[in-house]
Amino acid sequence: MLTKATFFLFGSFAMTCWTESVLGQSSQNSSVAPIRVACVGDSITFGAGLQPGQDYPSQLQKLLGADWDVRNFGVSGRTVLQNGDFPYWHEDAFTNAQSFQPNVVVILLGANDSKPHNWKYHNEFAADYARLVNVFRKLASQPRIFVCRPTPVPEPGNFGINQATMQQEINLIDFLAVTMKLDEIDFYGPLKDQPDLFLDRVHPNAEGAMAMAQVVCQALKNPDLLGMKPVVYQTVWKGYTEDTFVLDGHQCLIVLPKRFARGKPWIWRPEFFGAYDQADQALLAKGFPIAYINMENILGSPPAMALMDRFYEYLTTHYALSTKTTLFGFSRGGLYSVNWAARHPDRVACLYLDAPVCDIKSWPGGRGKGKGSPADWERLKVFYGFTNDQEAIDYQHNPIDNLKPLATAKIPILSVCGDADTAVPYPENTALLKERYEALGGSIQVIIKPGGEHHPHSLTNPQPIVDFVLQHNGP
Repeated sequence: MLTKATFFLFGSFAMTCWTESVLGQSSQNSSVAPIRVACVGDSITFGAGLQPGQDYPSQLQKLLGADWDVRNFGVSGRTVLQNGDFPYWHEDAFTNAQSFQPNVVVILLGANDSKPHNWKYHNEFAADYARLVNVFRKLASQPRIFVCRPTPVPEPGNFGINQATMQQEINLIDFLAVTMKLDEIDFYGPLKDQPDLFLDRVHPNAEGAMAMAQVVCQALKNPDLLGMKPVVYQTVWKGYTEDTFVLDGHQCLIVLPKRFARGKPWIWRPEFFGAYDQADQALLAKGFPIAYINMENILGSPPAMALMDRFYEYLTTHYALSTKTTLFGFSRGGLYSVNWAARHPDRVACLYLDAPVCDIKSWPGGRGKGKGSPADWERLKVFYGFTNDQEAIDYQHNPIDNLKPLATAKIPILSVCGDADTAVPYPENTALLKERYEALGGSIQVIIKPGGEHHPHSLTNPQPIVDFVLQHNGP
């Protein structure tokens, strides 16, 4: 295991690995060419309003040193959207960035796309961004491509750029990063709530550009982005050892039992780690580790499935856990749990679903008796790739519609629900799940809490849940 102190010592070794393995260069050659970095973007990359040498690519060059060749291909006012007013596609900088044959490409575009007269083409943003990425992917240099969450816009914004639209762009860029297996750099988080780092409520000042350069420098030197094993930190959770690490840019943890149960069965919480965890703790005491990856509320979408695949592979390889997991799907966690079980029925021992979302029309759609969640509905449409409400309503791969793989694999299900749940109504979710699963020959047990609302989850005495899990994870 690597300690936090070891992580910093590891940085120089990581850089050697980047040079030798990722970029195909040899540190034994005294005439090794610098690693070429193309910074693609708009005025924020160009450095509008700054003195020469203050733009973030110039400051990045100083941070990285002579082993790197960082070039600025930013052009003010340019868009990803090909139907935008000034598309980046038509610029000499775009052609020059390709001719540079970069080893690394850092793409920061989107601010100008968010202007109202451009954002009317928002349905084309993800597709145009993907096309731009693919232009660089086809280069002979085969560059490592980083897409960037845009810098924040201090309210009230400027130049027609506003924070609400930028957040929609962030969701789309996150979606692309996962689906296209791209590295992602977050400029939004580090500069958020720091208006003193901006010249005009859009463009970073010299200090803000330095903060950006530091973020990129850290990303380029991060061994987790070089295909190496994540750095693991050990802490204590309720008397048990907890390993925390970052995998594909997402925070992960696994709480380890004092002694593993036979066969190393394990519990996977796709959402809400630590909430109403009576059963989790009881099973931890019996030798079941508890695992969690923070997927940042992407609602069981296709990008979530890809992340779950990666997390599963890491846990079953690095920790040698059982090839069959037990998923605990609480509330919206039901979307992740059932969708992943349908995707990999051979990897699931059983499912415990607690007041689960089983139909997106019910929640967050609010198309039944529940109030739904308009903000989550908009988020869901982005991550599932729906272009309008009707596509989401017509979706045929809700948990209630996708049960045959589970029934064929004979995956047992236990569900605990309140019959007065107004957030995720029982008749629209678990009741339908039970009806359809039993019609397919599946085994499902439902424990009803009379008069129970959405919260609290679980059971005061979790023994029925524990017994169910033990029964289906035996030798």
